[in-house]
Amino acid sequence: MRFDSIVEKIGKNGILRRQRAQLAEPPVLNNGTRFPYGPFQFKVALPKGAPYTIEASTDLQHWTAIADGVSAVESFDYLDSEAFKFSYRYYRVATEAAMSVNVLGYASVTLPPGFSMIANPLDGASNTVADLFADWPDGTTFNKFDPRMFRLCENAVKGGKWLNPTERLVPGEGAIFFNPTSEYKLLSFAGDVLQGQVSMPIPSGFSVRSPQVPQPGSLDDLGFPISDGDVIHLFDRDRQTYVLHPYEGGRWTSGSPVLSVGEAFWVAKTVAGNWTTNVAIPD
Repeated sequence: MRFDSIVEKIGKNGILRRQRAQLAEPPVLNNGTRFPYGPFQFKVALPKGAPYTIEASTDLQHWTAIADGVSAVESFDYLDSEAFKFSYRYYRVATEAAMSVNVLGYASVTLPPGFSMIANPLDGASNTVADLFADWPDGTTFNKFDPRMFRLCENAVKGGKWLNPTERLVPGEGAIFFNPTSEYKLLSFAGDVLQGQVSMPIPSGFSVRSPQVPQPGSLDDLGFPISDGDVIHLFDRDRQTYVLHPYEGGRWTSGSPVLSVGEAFWVAKTVAGNWTTNVAIPD
């Protein structure tokens, strides 16, 4: 073989290796934004020239391809114009080499006038009150419960700003939210779905908690560590009253509590425990 042919072959192989190494970098999804009652937009970062498929799901188990193509740039925006049909939806991107390192999505809840018990089911960029609840009017309040001090922590909008803007609400926690207007308001959370084994401590006594997986269902289906003597307090937003679900003699005396995505609850726990969930998303 001639020397120049060897050089040419090595050069081509080197380019191919570099291209394959680039394509092996998994995609990343970020900058998710839900427009009011409308589409959801996010940014896809993946190597230039990589064939891709965008998939969507509402249950994190069954995925549907909603778009595909070849990336002309290393980062581009994707707009899901069908998002208005869903109150929550999750996204991932598959290439020939890898699946996206994260699953991104949104969850929207409608808050009536008055009080609601809310939860942030997704891990956003900051999870601060100022980012999660921007543009709310004066009189809006946000109260998390401190089980150590046995009191509600006060936070509110005054003069167009939150008194404690850096206070955070992360998946698994919950809060009491007050809508001071006479209108039903749409609130949308956006961020990553927690994956793998996640755990949230449930102290003895009172606390406010929520599922760490963004799925609806009964507390039994969601794997809550219930014990005899425990009482779950759900809040009925429409009637503005609590509904109690005691657990006695190894069963719920008034039916298993059923939660919506983005809903929190009070728990009166007899014995401390951990709410551990294995969030496994199939390929």
